[in-house]
Amino acid sequence: MKLAISISGGGALGIGPLHFMRRIEADLGFHLADAGAAFAGTSTGSIVAAGLCTGMTATQIYDLYKSNLPAIFSKVQIPKALNYLSSDYHLYDNTNLKKLLQQNFRHKMYEFKKPIFIPSTFMNGESVEKVWDRGDGMSDQWFAVLSSCSAPTYFDPVIRNNNGKKEIYCDGGLWANDPVMVLESGLNKVKEFKNNYKILTFNTSMRHAHQAFEHESLIGWGKYIMNEWVARTGRSGYFQACANIGEKNVYRLAPIVNKPYAMDNLSILDEIINIWDDLYEAEGMNVCKFINSTESAEKITNL
Repeated sequence: MKLAISISGGGALGIGPLHFMRRIEADLGFHLADAGAAFAGTSTGSIVAAGLCTGMTATQIYDLYKSNLPAIFSKVQIPKALNYLSSDYHLYDNTNLKKLLQQNFRHKMYEFKKPIFIPSTFMNGESVEKVWDRGDGMSDQWFAVLSSCSAPTYFDPVIRNNNGKKEIYCDGGLWANDPVMVLESGLNKVKEFKNNYKILTFNTSMRHAHQAFEHESLIGWGKYIMNEWVARTGRSGYFQACANIGEKNVYRLAPIVNKPYAMDNLSILDEIINIWDDLYEAEGMNVCKFINSTESAEKITNL
């Protein structure tokens, strides 16, 4: 069976799965970019997925995060009087993120060598659900990734002109923060993957006990939906994937933590890395066995 890799959204917390991945690569002696036959990623996960799909190592993407996160999460200076009431409120300017993506994903969607699926939200089209893949042909790779990373209130939506029509996109996490079912749906349309793949999926935002909120105002509900649904990844996609392709063919990595972690808090990165380190100590060898059981890994080790 082929190996497919899925990475959910979670902002700067993406450093955790990347640390786990680089430990996998160190123990296996080969790169996930080579072992993986298909990829899917939402928001920060789209950066990781696109990086792997273009042949980058986990360490290269990890280093990219470490060196660029402070510039990406540089707050916009908004007058206090405007704040949440501003018509274009957003915490961060996407200029540095856009520049980083343009430097690393300079080609067109059709030029990805392997299947890739990147959820985004199409804000002025017939359907809000947009999945960028190789069928998007001449669309820019960097734009697809940037659109998936444009979380409301954190970054502005992104705009492009396509055949004379203005198109507006924002974060794919609004409907598919965990892209595992997007990945499965996409692969079921590819002949060589039909009934012939396993999924390794990373829950970037991790798992913590959910608690009801107290202030059920419009703002309260907005914060609740953003923080507990958009920024978190539920387990429904995992359950569906297990039902569709078999539990033994889906391996979900989701550290259990006792509190939520903000996806833009750069002061906790070392703590996040330690959490994923502990998970690797507990599950790393089983993950390596899962990967080694796929045909891509077998071909690499037989070279």
